[in-house]
Amino acid sequence: MSTRSQLTKDLNESVKSILGRHTKILVKYMVKLETKGDKTENRVLVFTPVRVYLLSAKVPTKIECHFHYLDIVGVESKKSTHFSIVTNDRPYSFVTTGDAGNFSSNADVILTDLASAIKQIFPTVPLKYIIRKIDIQPPERETIFSEEFRPSDPRNVGPCGGFSAQYACMCDFHGVPYREEVAWDVDTIYLSHDTRVLNLRDFDHLEPKDLMAIVSALEYNTFFRGLKAAHMRLSHETLERILHVLKRSMWLEELHLEALGLRWDFLNKLSISVITNSNPAIRTIDLSHNIIEDKGAIHLAGPIAKVSKGLCKLALAHCGLTSKGVNQMSHSLTLNQSISNSLTYLDLSGNSLKDDITNLHNFLAQPNVLEHLDLASTDITLENLFGALLRGCATHLAHLNVSHNSFSTKKGKEIPPSFKQFFTSTFSLKHLNIAGCKLPMEALKNLLLGLACNESTAGLYLDLSSNTLGAQGAHVLESCIHGVRVLQSLDISDNNLDAELAPVLTAISKNPSIRTLHLTRSLTGMKPKHIPPVMDALVNLIQKDDFPLVELVLSENKLKHDLHDFINALGSNQSLQKLDISGNFMGDAGARLLAKALQINNRLRTIYMDKNGVTLQGYADIVYALEHNHSMR
Repeated sequence: MSTRSQLTKDLNESVKSILGRHTKILVKYMVKLETKGDKTENRVLVFTPVRVYLLSAKVPTKIECHFHYLDIVGVESKKSTHFSIVTNDRPYSFVTTGDAGNFSSNADVILTDLASAIKQIFPTVPLKYIIRKIDIQPPERETIFSEEFRPSDPRNVGPCGGFSAQYACMCDFHGVPYREEVAWDVDTIYLSHDTRVLNLRDFDHLEPKDLMAIVSALEYNTFFRGLKAAHMRLSHETLERILHVLKRSMWLEELHLEALGLRWDFLNKLSISVITNSNPAIRTIDLSHNIIEDKGAIHLAGPIAKVSKGLCKLALAHCGLTSKGVNQMSHSLTLNQSISNSLTYLDLSGNSLKDDITNLHNFLAQPNVLEHLDLASTDITLENLFGALLRGCATHLAHLNVSHNSFSTKKGKEIPPSFKQFFTSTFSLKHLNIAGCKLPMEALKNLLLGLACNESTAGLYLDLSSNTLGAQGAHVLESCIHGVRVLQSLDISDNNLDAELAPVLTAISKNPSIRTLHLTRSLTGMKPKHIPPVMDALVNLIQKDDFPLVELVLSENKLKHDLHDFINALGSNQSLQKLDISGNFMGDAGARLLAKALQINNRLRTIYMDKNGVTLQGYADIVYALEHNHSMR
C-alpha cells in the first residue's frame, strides 16, 4: 500500500476501515474533484486490484462512488495537474493537490499508477485495447500508457496468460463469486496440456452466472485461442458474453458452439460482432447441430466475405440448411479472396442440398487449399460434384465424405469422365467415404480404375459399405481391386455380395497394399451353403505370407460355428494386430478355440469379442490363455 499525498493518519485508518480488510489497497491520493462550474472539493482516490474508489476527505470517511477498471472508456489529461477518467456512466475530472512541480502531486504519477494497476490484470495486452480513448497532451506525456514504457515481463504474467487474475477481475465485474476450482483447473490442467481452447463442458456443473465470468475472462487473454461449448444449454447472459468477447477480442481464433439449440437470430448477432471487431482473429467457426436454417447462413455470409485473414475451418453440419442458404454462403466464400488460400476444412453434412448449388460448385472449382470436405447425407447429385472437385480440389483434398448421396444418372447414360479423372489425378486423397450411395456399376468401375491409375497418392482408406453392390458389384471388385495399389484400408461391409464374396476375397489377397479390411454384416443373410467357401477364402487370405493384413473387422455376421476354422487359423497368423469378431455368437466352443490360438499367436494386440454368447467358462479359458500371451493389450 502506498500513500502519495497528504492523508492524515486518522483519514488513512478510516479509509482502510470502510473498505474492509479483504480489500487490498494499491495506492491512495488526496485529489480535488471538479464539481459544478469551477468549484472543486477534496476527495480520496483509491486504486484497488480491480476497482477505483472515490471517498470523502473527512473522518469518518464514506464511499461516494466506485467503478470497475473495465468501466473506464477514456482517460484525458491536457495539463500535468489535471486529468479526467471517463466511465460508462459519467466523467470524473480531477485536479491534483499541491503545485505541478511536486512529484507526488503530478497527474502523470496518478495515471501511471492507474495504468500499472490495469496491467497487473492484463499484462500481455496493450492498454489502448482496454481503454479505447486515451488523450494525453502534450504528446511526450503519452508514454504513460505506452507499451515501451511498461513492457510485460513473461515471468510475471502467470499461468495461461494470467487467466486467474482476469477471471477474478470478471467475477467482480459481473458480481459473481470467485471459484477457486476454476482457477485451479485452468492453471494446472490446461497449462500442463498446453490446451489453448477453453471448453465450457469442463465447468458445466457450475451456475450459469459462473460461466458468464469464465467466458468474459477470454476478452483480453492472449493464451487461449478458442472457446468450445457442445451439447449443453447456455443462458442468454452467457451467450451475450460470448458475442461481446467475439466483438472485442483480437486473439480468439476458434469458436466451437455445437448442439446448443442456437437459432438464426443468434447468427445475426454473431455476424454483427465479427463485423464490428476492427481486427477479428476468428479463423474457425463450428456451429454444427444448431438449426440456424437459411436465415442464419445468410447472416453468416456477411462476416465470411469480410474476414480479412480468411477462415480455416467452417463446420455447419446438420444445421437445417437448404441450397438457398448454402449458395449464399458459398458466394461469400468465393468473394473473399483470402479464403481460397486459407479454408482447409468445410463440413456441410446433414443439410438438404438437393436443389441447384451452383455457387458451391463454383467455389469448389476454383483453386483452393481444402483438405477436408464433408457433404454426407446432403442429397447432392454426385456426378455434378466431381467436375468441380477435379478443377479445384485435386491438389490438397485429403478427406472426402460424400456418403449417403446418389447418382441421378439414368440407365444407359454414362458417368461423366470427370468422375474417373478426379481419382486418377488427386494428389493427396487419404480418406474416401462413398458408402450408402447405391453406386452404379459403371461408377464403381470408374472409381477403381481411376485409383488404379493414380501414381501420386498412397495409404488410402476407401469405404464402399452399404452400396448394395450384389453379384454384379462383386464381379467389378474381383476384376479391379487387385490393381488398386493406393489402397491401405478397404470397407466393403453390408453389400449383399453373397457367394461372390469368396472370389472377391481372393482378389483382395493379391493386393499387398491393403492392411485393413472391414467385412461387417457381409455374411448376414447369406445362404448356409455359401458360407463355407467364403470362410475358406478368408482363411486363405490371412494365411498368405505376401498379404500382411494388420486389421480385420468381421463383426455382426452371426457366423456361430462357421467362425471356428477361421479362429483356428489365427494361431499361425503373423500379421494381424487388431481383430473384431463381435456379434458372431461363437459360444464357449469358439472361445476355447480362441484361447488355444492365443497361446500360439504373438502378434495380436487387440480383440473385440462382445455379443458372442460366451459364458464364464469360455472367458475362463481365454483368461488362462492370456496368462501365457504377452502381446495382447
